[in-house]
Amino acid sequence: MPNVQGLSKAAANYRPASNPQFSCGQCKFMFPRLAFGGCRYVRGVIRRGDTCDEFKPRHNGEPNPPS
Repeated sequence: MPNVQGLSKAAANYRPASNPQFSCGQCKFMFPRLAFGGCRYVRGVIRRGDTCDEFKPRHNGEPNPPS
């Protein structure tokens, strides 16, 4: 596990998601899950439609917020 906000976007391979199921908006590390937010591990503003190599899906049954 990386340190809290210890990764740059380049180190995390942050990029547009090719599949919405594997986007930051579906990742357990994004907060808040709005159009723009933050990430527990990646520094900077995080977009809901992007992804990175640290992606982990939410498995707690939370409904997806509106886009």
